[in-house]
Amino acid sequence: MHVLFVAPETGLYNLRFVEGLVRAGARVSGVGHARREALKPELAKQLAAYRQVKSVLDGAEVLLVARELAKEKAIERVETIDEPVIECAAFVRKELGLPGLTPEQAKLCRDKAAMKDALRAQGLPCAASTAARDRDTVMQFAEREGFPIIVKPIAGFGTLDTFKVGSKEELDRALERLKPSKERALVVEEFIEGHEGFYDTVTASGKIAHDFVGHYYPGCLEALSSRAIAPQIACTNRVEEQSYQELRETAQKVITALGLTDCATHMEWFFGPKGLKVSEIGARPAGERIWDMHVAGNELDLYRDWALAVLQGKVEGQASRKYAVGSVQIRPDRDGRYRGHEGLQETMRAIGNALVESEIPAPGSATQPLEKGWHVNTWFRVKHTDYDQLRALLDLIGRTVRVRAG
Repeated sequence: MHVLFVAPETGLYNLRFVEGLVRAGARVSGVGHARREALKPELAKQLAAYRQVKSVLDGAEVLLVARELAKEKAIERVETIDEPVIECAAFVRKELGLPGLTPEQAKLCRDKAAMKDALRAQGLPCAASTAARDRDTVMQFAEREGFPIIVKPIAGFGTLDTFKVGSKEELDRALERLKPSKERALVVEEFIEGHEGFYDTVTASGKIAHDFVGHYYPGCLEALSSRAIAPQIACTNRVEEQSYQELRETAQKVITALGLTDCATHMEWFFGPKGLKVSEIGARPAGERIWDMHVAGNELDLYRDWALAVLQGKVEGQASRKYAVGSVQIRPDRDGRYRGHEGLQETMRAIGNALVESEIPAPGSATQPLEKGWHVNTWFRVKHTDYDQLRALLDLIGRTVRVRAG
């Protein structure tokens, strides 16, 4: 089967999915921003063909390339894992008459306000929200729901340009940054108090074939509030326990309501005084290379199983749930260049063979700003058969390691 992969070159994570398709027996062609000769060798050798385009967001341009590539062998699937590219891929899919996410589904998964409207119409628990293109609409929502509220781009990604505002003054500062307009819509949401986590799946033939649950410590917005925080992502191996039953059932209803099948999904959720609330769902895998943690915890070729779901509507592996796996990021004390680390040797001795992987930037290398996410600067990934012991390891790393920059 010939698969066109849009934007295969944007990171190591993308390579994992291309490799999964190849292991599942697919012929993979790529289209992206980079020149062919600029592709990393490990990616180039996986691709049967590659074409450069000016913009992977331009569906018409990508469609022209797809039709050119199809002259050699008909294209049977169009895939991407990058959130901003999902609508382009869906457009090309429709024009070529191929199965997969439709433009309507892609829009719902990108337009957070429309998504919540669709889910609420099905009786699913979501935060109150509205789309807004001007300050007056945002203020009307705030007066109706009360501060604090969340304001962010309607087609945003993660916590990028997401603001929790508690007053009119804070709102004005956020809107100055976001600059809403007819062309730049925002989604405004009630602030949901509670614990924040995510639920990842591979869906096949309309059912959840693999599922994984992760937790954020602290929540994503709080994690961005201070570089002194060592944020954690912890993927539990207790998914089968009763405490996750409501989450799993709700997620299946969300996936069914949006008609998502033969694809990956990533759903953010909150649980607090108002019960379980769905924040949003994407028809894509989780970012931050989180699937690498699912692989490490479950002794599973998840990337190949995703490919089998895309190609054949089935999977072959089974998650072992053997390990809980988590990551913790240690931020430098300031932006600039790394001067060194403290507490590394002590930490490595304590972690032992629980270490899955880590990144320890060398002295003199540049730091990355907080908004770049959880998988930059200094980070560690560890695993343990017991979730509570995993959390203890993550806490120990966060307490012990310090990063100096200047």
